[in-house]
Amino acid sequence: MFQRIFNGISRRARAIATRVRVARGMVVLHGPARVTLRDDEVAVIALVKDAAYFMPAFLAHHQRLGVRHIVLIDNGSTDATVAIAQGFADVTVLRNTLPAKQYEIALRVAGARVVQGGWLLFADADELFEAPLGAPLPQLTAYLNQREFTAMVTQMLDLFAPAPYAQTKGWDYATVIARADRYSLGQMETLPYHEQTRIDFSWFLDANHGEVALKRGGLRAEVFGEACFLSKHSLVRNIAGVAVMVHPHCASGVRVADVTGLLRHYKLAGDYLARDAASVAAGTWDHAEDAKRLAAAVGGDAFVITPAQSQVYAGPGLLVDQGFLEASDAYRAFIT
Repeated sequence: MFQRIFNGISRRARAIATRVRVARGMVVLHGPARVTLRDDEVAVIALVKDAAYFMPAFLAHHQRLGVRHIVLIDNGSTDATVAIAQGFADVTVLRNTLPAKQYEIALRVAGARVVQGGWLLFADADELFEAPLGAPLPQLTAYLNQREFTAMVTQMLDLFAPAPYAQTKGWDYATVIARADRYSLGQMETLPYHEQTRIDFSWFLDANHGEVALKRGGLRAEVFGEACFLSKHSLVRNIAGVAVMVHPHCASGVRVADVTGLLRHYKLAGDYLARDAASVAAGTWDHAEDAKRLAAAVGGDAFVITPAQSQVYAGPGLLVDQGFLEASDAYRAFIT
């Protein structure tokens, strides 16, 4: 009993110390330090570093969707990431150079504190959000609010181009988005939401009410041998009682929607092997996924991503039919 109490006090003390350290290191480089949203409005929260390659399309895409504001937590970029962001309206740029490997969650949560109310959409620079069945963003949040959901799971879909690396590594991001239009659902594993043995963060889900399936594997498992989890609680209601991010893939204390969104994932965009090599050299992450891609890309410039079967991306609707995404009858009726 005493040991459990001591461990609990120690965890809380470490959490407070982390939050204080992150807060002290946070600097506002651009935009407002406080933004207030209506109940149906959305703000994007992104932790970025040297993401200039992705920035213009990332910002423009989410603003076209109708997000109210975008908060970037810059982790010490040395490229044009910040300068590009400063050219867009309704963007706040924070800077904090604490290592993301140790402080990823705390950095994202600190960035989210810029926003009061509304919904938070956590996304990475190489991800483009798509609402379920292509619904307008205000219609999606209106549905979630009406049904009193406080989080929506999104599934990452890895997109690629079936061409030699020598050709694709020189593409700018706009070209990638236009031409990297293939995906594979091979080696896709579907897990019940409250599966205990195969979800390594399942204890964070215990306080959640949800029934949608979670996904693991897919293209990067098949081609590169990555043990990648594809599901994230990306869209979270920004209200008291909700822990908006307790793990890179989930929130806690939430009621999970009966519909899932899509993150078009462009991890394999442009000169991704060079980015992976830089990440490995810097020891940026512990998950070893970058090293696995480098090891599997046999042939260098001649390497072609070749899953057993691939399909042309045709929107979220087909992915619902294929069982990768979910959309309840209630959601379908609401948006139509």
